[in-house]
Amino acid sequence: MSEAMADSLPQSSVLDVGDGPAVLLLHGTAPGTTADANFNRTIPALGGHRILAPDLIGFGDSAKPVELTYGPRLWTRQAWQILDERELDQVVVVGNSMGARVALSMALEQPDRIAGLVLLSTRLRPSQSHAQRLLREYVPSPEAMEQLLRECFVTDQDIVTPALVRQRYEVSARPGAHEAMQSVFAGLAAAGPGHTDEELESISVPTLILHGREDRVVPAENSVLLAQHMPRADLHLLSRTGHWLQIERAGLVNALINRFLTECTR
Repeated sequence: MSEAMADSLPQSSVLDVGDGPAVLLLHGTAPGTTADANFNRTIPALGGHRILAPDLIGFGDSAKPVELTYGPRLWTRQAWQILDERELDQVVVVGNSMGARVALSMALEQPDRIAGLVLLSTRLRPSQSHAQRLLREYVPSPEAMEQLLRECFVTDQDIVTPALVRQRYEVSARPGAHEAMQSVFAGLAAAGPGHTDEELESISVPTLILHGREDRVVPAENSVLLAQHMPRADLHLLSRTGHWLQIERAGLVNALINRFLTECTR
């Protein structure tokens, strides 16, 4: 982070709805991603909770300054700022893909403020898969977005509708969005590997880990390793499911999350 950004962060767009125990939803990092696009099948199912779903800086309606160093450190700071501004002492964090890495960082930094973790499609180790290459090389066009969605995120191809392609493409083609996405990939490369085994073993908050067996972006073995190192983690591997498990298997995923939230916040 630059010195200019040391005391404050750029503007964050945050969906803040509902009442009850707080749940923070953190999306992943892919072209066209927003909190709503990532969690539009999750948020309506989490009644009885206060839902905070930010667009990470560099995505959606949040700011996209070109001089910023993007990466998990920035987004972790953003997450704390969102909670501090609302004077929330404790929260369950649901993180998807890169959002899960941010959630883990939060649990390491201030464990007393984390009532629980839900980690979806979590990446622990670097991947050089075809899907990762498509993500990095994406240049905004409807055709490229359709290829990205079909080859990276789902096993059920019926999910990839013309409306979905158009929505994600239009977000990815907003002014500054593609430049921010390239800065994000550069920042992630500079950030290096995620958390060490020792760090993961020190996280003692209740944790639910979910992963699709057919995930082409982040192989499911990542979550198997994650569960082995986290002493209070339960792992569910979903068959016939890709990276977008919260969309592709929304009913099952929502049921598992709600059961976990009941245990964490009662």
